Amino acid sequence: MEEILLQKPLVSIVILTWNRCSYVLRAIESVYDQPYRPIEVIVVDSASSDKTIESIYKKYPEVKAIRLHKNLGCPGGRNIGLANCSGDIIFSLDDDAWLDPSALNVCVERFQKEINLGVIACQILNPKKTSLNNLKEHYTYLFSGGACAIKKKALNKAGYFPSDFFRQAEEGDMALRILEAGYSILYFPKSIVYHEMVTINRNNKLFMFYGCRNELYTVIRRYPLILMPIAMLWKIIVWNWVGIINLAPHFTLGACFFVLFKIPKLLLQREPVSLKAIKKLIRLTKELKKFR
Repeated sequence: MEEILLQKPLVSIVILTWNRCSYVLRAIESVYDQPYRPIEVIVVDSASSDKTIESIYKKYPEVKAIRLHKNLGCPGGRNIGLANCSGDIIFSLDDDAWLDPSALNVCVERFQKEINLGVIACQILNPKKTSLNNLKEHYTYLFSGGACAIKKKALNKAGYFPSDFFRQAEEGDMALRILEAGYSILYFPKSIVYHEMVTINRNNKLFMFYGCRNELYTVIRRYPLILMPIAMLWKIIVWNWVGIINLAPHFTLGACFFVLFKIPKLLLQREPVSLKAIKKLIRLTKELKKFR
């Protein structure tokens, strides 16, 4: 049986950033404005050219800032941060987001209530539309890598984000492994993260390419062999329909052909979850329809 967390566990806050100096400083400020202690702050800088690291050192010398030699993408960069955390709970925050004043306190309190809770998915609010949504606390398989809290023991057992995804869908891969490890994922609206949704370098066509490619990667690597073909077919149909309605079918079709040539390598990387984990995923998918 896993031990219950300490009364006041150390919380590590990981922030990944790239050329958003003013935004990441705001995110750090929101962390230090939290009444909860003890905390540590780790910022991973993906080779920014806007003096992000220098600005952080000047204003927040206590922050552990890690400068990467190049942009490794979201999952790769976050993994560097996760590996450098000392806390029993790790809070992963986007650089263009910031915490509600009670976000850390309520997360810790909720983790204390449930031994097998592995991930808390926070409520994400647009600051320009500050009204809360009507969703209640519920178990899920969905969470945002930039607005979540992860128990360190669950992370150690399930593993980190897939580092070769670069962007998109890395949470879905980790969610399967969290469920396989016997932990649950909880949408917890009391923990609020404000997210400005900065659109710098946002490319919807690349979003579709990486989303399609990476979800197929997950199916090939994680699904039981008996389910893999039908799951792949379903993903291909869904993503290519998305490509068609967005007038960019060549991006999703291109992703499918890209994966086709990668199948031999991906098969060698297989670490499939159990049918039990897939059944839990299906059950959660059905239950989530009640909350939409």
